[in-house]
Amino acid sequence: MKYLIASVSALIIAGCQAAPVAPQAAVPAVASVAPEDGERFQVAGVDEEIVCRSMKVTGTRFAKRECKTVSAWVEYDKYTNQNAKESTDNFQRLNTGCSTSGSC
Repeated sequence: MKYLIASVSALIIAGCQAAPVAPQAAVPAVASVAPEDGERFQVAGVDEEIVCRSMKVTGTRFAKRECKTVSAWVEYDKYTNQNAKESTDNFQRLNTGCSTSGSC
C-alpha cells in the first residue's frame, strides 16, 4: 500500500511539472510612477482625468489604491453617501419613538 501511494504521488508530481520554456528576449522595464493620493493624471485614450485614492479595507492595515475618472468618483461618493444616510435613517427609525416602547 505504501508503494502504491508513493508511486501515485510521484506520478502526480511529475505530471505537474511544466514544460521548459524557451528564453525570451529581454524586455526593457517601463518605469511607472504611481500618482499620489488626489493627484490627477491623463491616460491615453481617455478623455477625462484619472484620480487615485487610498481606500481603507476592513481586516488589513494596508490601504487599497483605486483609480477612477472624476465622474466615476462623483458617482461613487453619491452612492456611498446615500447608503450611509439610509443606514442611519433606518437605525434611528428602529430605535426611537413607537418602535421602542410598543405603544404610541
